[in-house]
Amino acid sequence: VVGVVGVVCCGCCGCILYGWHLKLIINYFSFLFSCFCLWCCCSFSFGVEERLQFVFTDIIMYGLVHQALVRWLSSLNGGDALVEEVLARSEINGRVDDFFRYFSDQETMNLLTIASNVTGVEMTELMYNCGLKASLTFTENGYTDVMISLGKDFFTFLENLDSLHDNFLSAFPHMKVPSVIPERNDDDTISLHYYSQREGLAPFMMGTLKAVAGVIFDLDINIQHRSKKGKNADHDIFHIYLDAGSLPSEDEERIEQDLGREMGTISLSTQLTNDILPWHFAVDSELNVVSMGKHLASRMKKSLGISCKKVFRIIVPMMAKWDFELLKSFANKPFLFCTDKKYMLTAEEYNEVVAELLLRDDENKLSHLDKVAQMEGLTISSDINSATSSAMNSSMSSARGSMSQRFHRMNDMGSLKLHGQIIHDKENDLLIFIGNPPVKSLEEIEQHSLSLKQLPIHTHGREVLFSAMYQTITATSSNKVQDQLSKLDSTMEEVNKKKEQIDGLLHSILPQRVAQCLANGDIPEPESYENVSVLFSDIAGFTNITSEVPTSEVMDMLHGLFQKFDDLSDEFGCYKVETIGDAYMVCAGCPDPCDDHAERIAALAIAMVNAAAQVISPLDGEPLRIRVGLHSGPVMAGVVGRARPRYCLFGDTVNVASLMESSSIPGCIQATYRFTRQFLHGHDFIYAPRGFVDVAEKGRMKAFLICGQASQPKKLILPSKLDYPQLHQEIFMSIMRPGGFQSSPSLDNVTHLNDLVRPPSSQGTQRSLTMSPNLV
Repeated sequence: VVGVVGVVCCGCCGCILYGWHLKLIINYFSFLFSCFCLWCCCSFSFGVEERLQFVFTDIIMYGLVHQALVRWLSSLNGGDALVEEVLARSEINGRVDDFFRYFSDQETMNLLTIASNVTGVEMTELMYNCGLKASLTFTENGYTDVMISLGKDFFTFLENLDSLHDNFLSAFPHMKVPSVIPERNDDDTISLHYYSQREGLAPFMMGTLKAVAGVIFDLDINIQHRSKKGKNADHDIFHIYLDAGSLPSEDEERIEQDLGREMGTISLSTQLTNDILPWHFAVDSELNVVSMGKHLASRMKKSLGISCKKVFRIIVPMMAKWDFELLKSFANKPFLFCTDKKYMLTAEEYNEVVAELLLRDDENKLSHLDKVAQMEGLTISSDINSATSSAMNSSMSSARGSMSQRFHRMNDMGSLKLHGQIIHDKENDLLIFIGNPPVKSLEEIEQHSLSLKQLPIHTHGREVLFSAMYQTITATSSNKVQDQLSKLDSTMEEVNKKKEQIDGLLHSILPQRVAQCLANGDIPEPESYENVSVLFSDIAGFTNITSEVPTSEVMDMLHGLFQKFDDLSDEFGCYKVETIGDAYMVCAGCPDPCDDHAERIAALAIAMVNAAAQVISPLDGEPLRIRVGLHSGPVMAGVVGRARPRYCLFGDTVNVASLMESSSIPGCIQATYRFTRQFLHGHDFIYAPRGFVDVAEKGRMKAFLICGQASQPKKLILPSKLDYPQLHQEIFMSIMRPGGFQSSPSLDNVTHLNDLVRPPSSQGTQRSLTMSPNLV
């Protein structure tokens, strides 16, 4: 009414204000009025809540397609990378392949489009391939036995597939299930009519059916898309070619029908039909209601003789219409009807019906009492009669109040839904609906004011109720478990990343196998190594630096220097043992034995001296000079201590290497004779004898200076000409002259250093340098 008044007022005002546009105003008025009438029709036919549900629930689906897509992508070459790329582009929050989560159609189609673009596979082929993977989802989620129970052959399976979809609704309440109707052709092929509210998913269904036929029935079917849904068709049609032996036997069905006719002889009375089928209704060939069960009739106005189109609306199957012949073809299919609330009794009407029935019952009781008295020759006094009437009126008022209160709870639902099947009564040419309200929760029972007594046992309505409640709880719990597992996976990824960081840090402190042993709670046994080269270094003048420079600057200097040393140790395959103050200790050949340990340590020592020269001393701004000592020999290595364990080297080799460092020359690399003997044949290291040096606890030891490599002749490491002029000159001359003293050429002119290095006659695996008699 408000809408009509508003439109009329708008039209009148428009005509008054803009009379010269009268035709335009009238057209505008007609348009608004048509829209209003359409809205009213929708409101009366569906109800606001149902109409909104009809509009919005059509655009969501669960994660079956998503999970199948992820499975298919993972099966391709580089599948993990493809999955990551598709998921990154999809911008869907949370798990994309969550089976129990529902997604909008737009999200699903966007995801499929992205996957098609990434893989270069055409959309139809992609969805078909995803359908082939969908069977794994069913089997892994425990639905194999459920699918097998649908039929012993593929055709029977297709006939009962809608029943499976129908029962999924309790666990997946937002699902908009498709519907299939199989037809057996004369050539033993199957025409499958596929009805879906969604566009473009037919290839996915084709792939799924082919996969299920192979997994469940061991059939290799050929399925073709014969007719596509579009302007000229409201559904898709698949043509399925399969082995004729896999189709059900027609003789078996005929024999069952013949036996049924011979032995099924009972005829049901109206009262018994009401007791057995309290929620049924029947329509004739004209689609008029001719029968209605007692529980259904008690909630509705008198509807016999009225067209069923006015009383009931078909919700499922979605392609079904109120056509008698069409509905006959849907026999044994799941149906869901909804009553029109205009034909439901209101609270006032229901109370009047209840009062009339109670009054009629009271009159029958009084009439029966009078007849008994007359037979006994008695007269009922007015007092007794009055008392009896008063008690009955009180009982009637109490019953009215109880029934009225009960109906008010029913009235809140607006309309009633009925779930079941349609059977064709050939003798009377009737379509009979057999079923009951599809209550699946305690809330629905209270909403419809039902009790278990009103759900006949033979309909399994009670079992469906309890099963639906259990299934809903299970699905909800499973969804929560999936969420927790997803969170756990994310947490495990973070834990693994942290573990990698911790392992990396631990392996930088201890050898890998030692760290693994400690992680297992064991203390590794000490190990003996026969040939290990050890390097010690310290900073010349470090005591003066620490006494004159702030500690923070000293720490920064050491950090920068030791970072360079650490990188060089990794580069040359050496193992850093420890640092103490300015001392830096490295070894090669331990904990991983190798034959070229001397070459590794010598190359590292040269690189360390050059790297130290790039660090500026905070004391005087001059480049740092380090002293390096080298020695080779046997060592013992192992872990010391439980709290803050350290990997230590023990043996005289360590002591001698340390003594070589302490007696070395700033900016030079001093090595023992034994170390030089560890060089492999063909090495290019340049070293010169320094002579004998006094070493604490060892006396006089023969020492050599590692001066560089022949491959880098311009980077020779010599004693400082300023601090050690004579030593510098002697070593320089011994390097430059292959045979005796010559004039000292410039370093820039040195081109044949390999010719200057002469191996001693007694050792073929090492090289020595000619040294001057004065230097000796």
